[in-house]
Amino acid sequence: PRFKAELRSESSRQAVMAKEAVVSRVVQYEKSARWRVEGAHCLSCKPNLAYKSGILFDIPEGHKFSLELFMGGISSDVVPGDHLHLYACCSGGESYPEALMWRPQLVCINQADESKNLVRLKYSEKDAKEVSPRSHEGRSAGHGKFYERAKLETDGFMVNGTIIFELRVKAWFPVLQSSRMSAGATSGPPRAALAFASDMARLLKSAEGSDISLKAGVQDDAATSAEPLRAHRSLLAVRSPVFRQMFYGSTGMAETAACAEVCLSDMDYRTASLFLEFLYTGTVDEKAWENDDSVCHLLLAGHKYEVESLVEDCVMRLASTLNEENAAERLMMAELLGIPQIQDAALEYICASPKRLATIQSTKAYERLGQQRPQLALKIVAKMVAPAKRPAESHSLPEDLSSQTVVQLKQLCSDRGLPTSGNKQALMDRLKASS
Repeated sequence: PRFKAELRSESSRQAVMAKEAVVSRVVQYEKSARWRVEGAHCLSCKPNLAYKSGILFDIPEGHKFSLELFMGGISSDVVPGDHLHLYACCSGGESYPEALMWRPQLVCINQADESKNLVRLKYSEKDAKEVSPRSHEGRSAGHGKFYERAKLETDGFMVNGTIIFELRVKAWFPVLQSSRMSAGATSGPPRAALAFASDMARLLKSAEGSDISLKAGVQDDAATSAEPLRAHRSLLAVRSPVFRQMFYGSTGMAETAACAEVCLSDMDYRTASLFLEFLYTGTVDEKAWENDDSVCHLLLAGHKYEVESLVEDCVMRLASTLNEENAAERLMMAELLGIPQIQDAALEYICASPKRLATIQSTKAYERLGQQRPQLALKIVAKMVAPAKRPAESHSLPEDLSSQTVVQLKQLCSDRGLPTSGNKQALMDRLKASS
């Protein structure tokens, strides 16, 4: 009897363990991205002048991470310091109720030997900063005297005027999130999101259940030899207001027909494929992000079909990769599409120094800017040169100055930019000498 009782007890324990359990975990993120600064040797070394990377990456709760570079350091002195300063910044997340804990690691890439990369700040939880919703505290972490400017080139950290920084961030919320799941299950929200994107990519590739064909409007070898792009109307309509109106609007458009084919005008086959990939998965092949032309084409596509998330990703990358060759071109594109973020970033870059402006003015892109969009050239001039003070209008003097009161004489002097001190005779003499 005793042996049987023990068996029943063991069987009962196994049955309890096999049931669903509550699993609680701290949601954690670990991300990194690089910021390539071309023409860094032309940047101003004025103290307290910040150059910003733009958003390098974010997390689903709305927090965004970026870098700020101070080539002249942070100091109250007029004379610049001999070290550059680098800071990581956390913005956003005001609508998320929980406080964020984060810790950055700042890296400068040694372009001669990456095993000699410069790493600053401890990458550990005990050194973390806390960011509370709607609070400005804890949103910046960095390293004063990050590296001595004079040694950047000789030590391999600046090559041909280019410096590459890397931001690594660990971030987490110090609360437990609980869910019921089968014992042994460990997949969290990030993994689920990746699985969803993977499933959507397979759906796009297989074209199973697709009900619309798309073709590239710009014909090339890839478009000629490839199969038509197949997609699902309902998914395209959810992702793009333009597609929604096209497929389900009450305008009687030809695209509402069952056998319709949509022409993606102004897109070649590769851009059309990348555009569809983003609509289905929310991501794009990393090699495409590294190609400026691909990013510009995707920006045009996102703008035309009103896919805001794609536009935001493209804007972030284009604003962070400005250089002397492309700045004028991107300024024109930003005005054409009405994207103030790129326009402001391009103007700041072009007008950072007279030397940089002179270099950009020698490019063919700037020549086109002057011919096609002269109003942008005027904006550049206005930003570089403060408007001269407008001279006072000239007024003829009264024939009989002696009949004027002292107050009237002083007003006449003031109108002409003359001193207003002295007695009546001194004022009259001054006015006569100036006429």
